[in-house]
Amino acid sequence: MNIKITLLVMLLITNIFASNFNPSKLTSKEIKTLKQIKKQGKKLGLSYTLMAIAIKESSIGKYLVNVDSKDYGLYQANIKTVLSRQKAKNTSWNRNKYAMKLISDFKFATKNAIAELVYWKKVHKNDWKKVWSSYNGGWKYNSKRARDYSRDIASIIRKLKKINV
Repeated sequence: MNIKITLLVMLLITNIFASNFNPSKLTSKEIKTLKQIKKQGKKLGLSYTLMAIAIKESSIGKYLVNVDSKDYGLYQANIKTVLSRQKAKNTSWNRNKYAMKLISDFKFATKNAIAELVYWKKVHKNDWKKVWSSYNGGWKYNSKRARDYSRDIASIIRKLKKINV
């Protein structure tokens, strides 16, 4: 199977997992990861959003690389955005360095996701539907894809709030 087909299958599985997210089927490792995420996001009121994004984007760490979109880590941060935030030059070395850091450093990946959410919260004056849309679509937050993403995040959050993670 070639790499593009493999990636497509992985993306479909991730989207199926997110849209059919069932909290009762979480493994103990996934619950542990969600609790870590919750703790990191608590101070800024981002716990549930971060947990939902980790579920939607990487199936809680199962899929940490999207070569096509150049998104990496638990929260699938876009490498160009990360480089810009880090004030790092867009070079092959820096792309690889920060991609690896997003994949291997939980705190770095989480701080990066928090920075992205805080930015969009400010832009959209705490309108969570738009914040979640922008996390996925940037300034194209009103696109169908970004709006669908926002609805998925809201649905996952509702499910998470019903359980004690």
